[in-house]
Amino acid sequence: MTVPEDFKLDPVQPGSFPEPQPPRVLKCDIYRDPEFFKDLDDHAVAEARISYDNFRVLMWNLVFKNNYGELEKARVIFRWLTCKDLKTICLKSEVPELPERILNDFGSGKGSYARAFELMARYSGLYAVSIKGWAKGIDYSVGSDVTSGPVNHSWNAVYVNGSWQLLDCSWASLRSRGTEDAPSSSFDDFYFFTDPAEMIYSHFPENSAWQLLATAQSNLDYEKHPHLKSHFFTLGLRLLEQNSGLLHTQNGVLTLTLGFTRQTAFTYKITFGDDNAEQVREVRLSRYLIQEMTKDRLTYYFRAPAAGTYRLTIFARDASDGIPKGNIVFRSVAEYKIVCPEAVHDFGPFPYCSDSSCGFDVYTQQYPIIPSIKTAILITSTGKAEVTFVKDEKLKLYARLVRDGLSFEELKSWLSFDDGKNQTVLRINIKLPGEYGLEIFANDPATDGEIYTHFSQYLIVSSGHEFSEIFGSVFNRDDLTEQEAWKHKTHKEPEYESSDAVNGERSERKIEATTKAPDADDVRHRLYASVVTAEAPSGFEAAPVSDKDFAAKRPSESYRPVKLFDDVAIFKAVDGHSVEVSKVEHGNFRDLIWHLIYARNITDELEKARAIFVYLSSKDLSKINFGRVERDSPEEMLMNLKDGRTTYARVYETLCSYAGLNCDTVTGFAKGADYRPDMHFSGDEGQHSWNAVFVNGTWQLVDCHWAARRLVGKQVAGDNVRYELDNYYFMPASSQLIFTHYPLVAIWQLLEKPITLEEFENLVPIKSAFFKYGLSVISHRNAIIHVEEGEVTIVIGCAKSSNLAFTFNLAHYEIGEDYRGVPLNQFAMNYQSEGNSYFRVRLPESGSYQLVIYAKETTPSQDTGGMFSGVCEYEIISGKSQSNPLPFPPCAHNTWGPGDSFHDYNVTPLQRGVIIKTVNGTAEVQISMRDELRFTAKLKSALVDDDTQLTPFLIQRLVGDVAVFSIRAPLAGEFGLEIYANNPLVDGQSLHHVYQYLVLCDEPFTGEPFPPLPPSYLGPQPQFKPLGLSVAGSPDPLIVVEGGELQLSFATAQPTRMSCQLIFCSDGGDRDYSGLSLQQSDGAAITYVIKLPQPGFYKAQFFALPASDTSESLPGVYNSLIDCRSTFVSSTPFPKQYGIWRDGCYLYEPLDGHLQPNRPSKGGASTYQHVFFSVDVPRATSVAVVVGEDWFPLDQKPDSISWRGEVQMDGFWGRERKLSVVTSFDDPPSRYGTLLEYSM
Repeated sequence: MTVPEDFKLDPVQPGSFPEPQPPRVLKCDIYRDPEFFKDLDDHAVAEARISYDNFRVLMWNLVFKNNYGELEKARVIFRWLTCKDLKTICLKSEVPELPERILNDFGSGKGSYARAFELMARYSGLYAVSIKGWAKGIDYSVGSDVTSGPVNHSWNAVYVNGSWQLLDCSWASLRSRGTEDAPSSSFDDFYFFTDPAEMIYSHFPENSAWQLLATAQSNLDYEKHPHLKSHFFTLGLRLLEQNSGLLHTQNGVLTLTLGFTRQTAFTYKITFGDDNAEQVREVRLSRYLIQEMTKDRLTYYFRAPAAGTYRLTIFARDASDGIPKGNIVFRSVAEYKIVCPEAVHDFGPFPYCSDSSCGFDVYTQQYPIIPSIKTAILITSTGKAEVTFVKDEKLKLYARLVRDGLSFEELKSWLSFDDGKNQTVLRINIKLPGEYGLEIFANDPATDGEIYTHFSQYLIVSSGHEFSEIFGSVFNRDDLTEQEAWKHKTHKEPEYESSDAVNGERSERKIEATTKAPDADDVRHRLYASVVTAEAPSGFEAAPVSDKDFAAKRPSESYRPVKLFDDVAIFKAVDGHSVEVSKVEHGNFRDLIWHLIYARNITDELEKARAIFVYLSSKDLSKINFGRVERDSPEEMLMNLKDGRTTYARVYETLCSYAGLNCDTVTGFAKGADYRPDMHFSGDEGQHSWNAVFVNGTWQLVDCHWAARRLVGKQVAGDNVRYELDNYYFMPASSQLIFTHYPLVAIWQLLEKPITLEEFENLVPIKSAFFKYGLSVISHRNAIIHVEEGEVTIVIGCAKSSNLAFTFNLAHYEIGEDYRGVPLNQFAMNYQSEGNSYFRVRLPESGSYQLVIYAKETTPSQDTGGMFSGVCEYEIISGKSQSNPLPFPPCAHNTWGPGDSFHDYNVTPLQRGVIIKTVNGTAEVQISMRDELRFTAKLKSALVDDDTQLTPFLIQRLVGDVAVFSIRAPLAGEFGLEIYANNPLVDGQSLHHVYQYLVLCDEPFTGEPFPPLPPSYLGPQPQFKPLGLSVAGSPDPLIVVEGGELQLSFATAQPTRMSCQLIFCSDGGDRDYSGLSLQQSDGAAITYVIKLPQPGFYKAQFFALPASDTSESLPGVYNSLIDCRSTFVSSTPFPKQYGIWRDGCYLYEPLDGHLQPNRPSKGGASTYQHVFFSVDVPRATSVAVVVGEDWFPLDQKPDSISWRGEVQMDGFWGRERKLSVVTSFDDPPSRYGTLLEYSM
């Protein structure tokens, strides 16, 4: 639309806005369903697809041309920002401080959603502000002190209809949260006009007035909240009394209760410690937690198997529509940290039942059964209990008891059923004290046959203990059934001492390694000096810690460190200071330690250790130069490091000592850059040193040397080393560092069970990225793998991160990276399945192989830049050569499954796994899509040199919103299926790799291959939907026919002219059988009756235009491929159909296009010498049959479009060759046109 010449933008000036006040109207008062804004949102999405080069034109078309009110303006700008690929904005007239410049900043990665919204809102005439503050983002960990660091996020408030409202375009947009090229329909509506009482759980503004709350919350209130996600609120969940994210067990047990307001399904995940382990002592943590659902309460009962820190994540989904078919997706709604000072006593894991959820949740509603006890836990002191189930008489129930160490058969006699007409009583008689799972199964014989479905389960406790002793205090639950003599104890919050550390002064109270780590509030609020000087004042003297003080703190034999922080982001301020100090040339050590530690008034031990680590890892050693260096002085130590005569560890120990920290240099062996898995450590080979530092009451490990030097490349050389800070080596978990660092003194392993040097040598060498990505060793813990049969599968756990991609490099230590001209990488494949990454390796030749595994994030952070990092390395030894080694199919990638561009297209595979097996030589792959995409695919095999030879054995088509790929394998073996996608609105003609499957064929397909078809040939063509056409019946354009006859129907939304061309295309044929198709129209649909005279493939091509378009040439709108397996129909064609026949006509009889007296049936005729005609012709005023010069008018059925009549043919057989059916639309009839023509 053209912008009016007099249109001008008149922005609201910044700063001139009403005072912030809580909103008078909340979001729920305005709308409850995003569909309320459907027209606005559709407009915003449509405008986002247009690339404007002028801000004035953009604002006119987006906001002003439709004369929107304040609410509509705010919404349309919000949706435009949340669906637009802002990196593509390229506005002209770019002058500093003008709107174009601010929006163009997104292209260089400098743009801010909040700044953009504020700008566009003000230019729309709205008061809007950008709010700076802190937000609990993806990397946030419950309990961490986010507000002590610099602000990390910005969002908006906009003044609409007399009320301030909060919104966050960045968090609402999936693009900004790591989903590049997210579909325009995908956004999080929660962050538009968010209720301030809900926003405060994730967003804390620097200016408390912008909380928009009647009573502002403090940063301490904010830090203590649980980590609640947007889905928590959109699903209608509620916090009750336990409004804290940091929970503490009492005697090792804890309960947590939440409320919910509508039908919701829940699940959870619980992990332990820094490694997020899902097992403790080889028992899954899910055995120590019960999830219980009642009418409107969700309760978790937890018992801790070990002292330490646990992380509980709760997932939920809307279950108002019952149990969905196919994949079920749960979303994270809340995260808690559970601190356990001591493990539970007297109680082990809960009984191992079929489900992790007890009680009666949404899944129990598939059967009309009502239990008398709806809570999950039954406690009995006598061992006896009973449950009554009110149910339909036809339903059957089955129950079983579960307890570790006792068989189902032993427990069977402890249960008995008493069946009545509409109820069943289950009686339980527990004969041994303990905890039992009671599983209930249901069966409806009418639908289930003999199969029983898990319905629900209880936990039965036969014990003399009271409820609170076993499960802890329960909050907000008045529905718990009293069983026998147990009652709830009065709840009392556990008391914890406040920190003894104030303003960084060291406390005399010792913190043992088994106690909880100091709270974040104790260590993060620091008072730093505002003025920092590089030279020490005259009275300043730094002294090292005494050896006596150090000896008192040495760890015990089975010492386990406590994690002190979750994210190095908390060190942002001290890191910046340390880097600046590293750039200064100090004249002496006294000035250096003053500048680094004391000038900044760094008093916290953790921050001291961090400051020294960053300084030493960032310092350019060549620039260290002291004017005066005395023997055995700290200056000499630093100069020796510069000259390579001492180690980073010795210097780190020295700096720590003068900063008041107890630190020791740990010497031992390390698996460095030149390490090979078969190496043995002795003497000087592999020697290395690192540090143990005593911080906040616990020993921690540090390696400045490895943090400062990261090898890039395959050989150790000067030009192959890049200096870069690797934060992993600052206080990593001792259980992780042991894979690469082995101290000669066992206590510095800091492990409960130290390992031997031989065990260390056998461990697979693991890089820091392995643990940063949350990986785990599943199949092969040892570095050397011996293989006898020539193939091995290595499994790496990656369940903690779903956004990782892997690759690898396979090389033979003697013959290199190729085997007989084939890259060795082709003899291996990688794929991911159910939280694991699999590496299948085939070894064609005997000898030793090196397998290096790499990983990267598919949504790269600024730190990784999308580059692969080495994560681990194996040596694989094959004892014998293979007689006929066969590589995997030569596909584009050696990683199978999602391709490089998979996440760009929002597609979903409809089959599990990446390995497909054929049945009778055939297989089918389906991928659903949300946007209209084009696809192409390739089939590859190591047995076929020319890929084009496999083209006839693969066909693709679109079936609704699903792309289908059908394979007919021509030979037994392995095939690679590469799938590429194209979005015509964005990609032009480019195709991008989205998926790759391995197809296994035991038995080749023996039938005919597919005929050659161009890509995107099958199914709807571009003009199909615009014409209002749709397929009536099966939408699959590949049709298999037995018997030789079929019908294809198309629903029409407007009067339409259509035609069909039928081509026989088997064996390279191109024969036209269009005469064997008959078009029938009934006003709402057009149907083609098709005869197939011989087995084989046929192309059915359909052409169409609106009836109002008189063009003679009809464009193609739809194509089908018909696979006729057998045929029994006659080859007699249908009557020839003329143009006006296609305007809604229908033929009832005669259907055969050749008329003869000795036909099989006389149809509706009175004799075989008569032919009966019956047709529907809309708008006709006359219909007649013409034979030679004779006319036979048909009779019109009253008030209809049907015409019928009988024609005496006795005098025409053998004399005439054709018969025509004609019509006139004139009133009275005058001009006639031919509808149909028959031969005689």
